[in-house]
Amino acid sequence: MGEFLAAVVSAFVALGGLLVAWRRAREAALRKGEVLAWSNDVIHNMQSLVLICQRRSVPLPPEIEAAKLHDIYFATSVLAEQGRLFFKNERAGDHGIDKPEAFQGRRPDILDQVILAHQIAGAFGGADEEARRRMCCVAEDAARRFVTLAQKEVGRSRTASAATSKGGTGPTLPSLMSGVAPERLR
Repeated sequence: MGEFLAAVVSAFVALGGLLVAWRRAREAALRKGEVLAWSNDVIHNMQSLVLICQRRSVPLPPEIEAAKLHDIYFATSVLAEQGRLFFKNERAGDHGIDKPEAFQGRRPDILDQVILAHQIAGAFGGADEEARRRMCCVAEDAARRFVTLAQKEVGRSRTASAATSKGGTGPTLPSLMSGVAPERLR
């Protein structure tokens, strides 16, 4: 009888352990999905800012540029605050000790990139041409840094297909256009 009782208790302990492990795995997967969705929203806004910068030679009409910058300004502010749910500040002595707990310490690097995009979107419209060029360089660097950090957070260590993990050749549009056979041009 004692052996039977021990077996039943062992089975319940094992079942409890499995349930705890399953719940942790599920929560980790859900968090990863939420961070991925948040990251996609950030990338959309940061890349939109970069595209505005890249159109300096053929700029957008001023009213469209202003509207896009306005949207990016508000979206990046919201996204930075949402990001605080995923990424806590790092304690740094007394830095920010007078602020609410979520704002004490130093903001994570991944959120710094979102804040940079927010600041650029807010200042771009009133900036002179040299300041705009500098902001564009910072925006491009911040977007790349964000993607790098987000990929480390939610990215896959290896791809599902060997074909998609192979390095590309980096073709340019002009080189591909020059290689189009004349018979294809109808």
